[in-house]
Amino acid sequence: DEWLAAVLARLDANRYLVAELLAQHLPSVGYHVPAATYLAWLDCRALGLGDDPSQTFAARGARLSEGPNFGPEGIGFARLNFATSSAVLRELVAHMAP
Repeated sequence: DEWLAAVLARLDANRYLVAELLAQHLPSVGYHVPAATYLAWLDCRALGLGDDPSQTFAARGARLSEGPNFGPEGIGFARLNFATSSAVLRELVAHMAP
């Protein structure tokens, strides 16, 4: 029970940390804090990175899931798994920025 509570608290903190980090490093990326998942859908269409922005992020040192792999609705999006430490999350988002 303690372990699960700690994991849930970390995920809750990270879902909001993603919002803070994006606002700091990539303010034009759209993100809505998810209610019940550890996956962040990032709307990167305003960045002009094409159909699969995860390719650009990978070239910058940040590996995200390819939005188009999830259907036509994923074009211009990338999926970020925030079930990690806050330090890794901070480094990941910093690498995503140009």
